[in-house]
Amino acid sequence: AFREALTNYGLVVALALLFANPFV
Repeated sequence: AFREALTNYGLVVALALLFANPFV
């Protein structure tokens, strides 16, 4: 359960970084 939550959190962070990419 903890590993799944950590994976989901990492995915959300990755998407946030993509949308907040200063190079775009």
